[in-house]
Amino acid sequence: MINNWLADMRIWAVCLIAYCAACTSAVACVLPGTPASLIGILFEHVPTDIDAPVVIEATIYDATDNVSYAHDSTFSTITLMNARVDRVIKGSIDPKYLKILAYTSSCAHVGVGRGIVLGTLRDDPQRGIMLEAVQMADMRGWSKEFFAKHVAIHDDSKCFKNNFGARECRLPGIGPESTQP
Repeated sequence: MINNWLADMRIWAVCLIAYCAACTSAVACVLPGTPASLIGILFEHVPTDIDAPVVIEATIYDATDNVSYAHDSTFSTITLMNARVDRVIKGSIDPKYLKILAYTSSCAHVGVGRGIVLGTLRDDPQRGIMLEAVQMADMRGWSKEFFAKHVAIHDDSKCFKNNFGARECRLPGIGPESTQP
């Protein structure tokens, strides 16, 4: 019998390298403390270094992960959020409630919360007007108070898996069906 342990080691090494190369970007998103793991769509203050056509202060009360979205003849996976527009800072938005989308292929932390959201309006034939959010908010720059507010909002939200297996989070008492102002 010929000893092929060296050939087997090479095969395992190549497989390990291929696996690590495929997962490096995904691992960078989930490892705590890495810069990519601390990016979101909610800003504490209006950033001066990012130019966007629409800037709003919003309360995101509903978020659904892994929604299929057709854009420019391609399908992407997004997180679709429903938000109450608390204040329009830049741009013209008529509705008090707005859908916000963020592509899930990035490392952005998205979901229920309250803060400044920047982006570009998109008119989707099925979902109506939506705000495509800029995913550059560095959560390391958040104040302790702003961070504590988001921890409280996250703790108040109710998260579950829907019938399609996608994760949904809802903030009770806010939204068009709610009687709260």
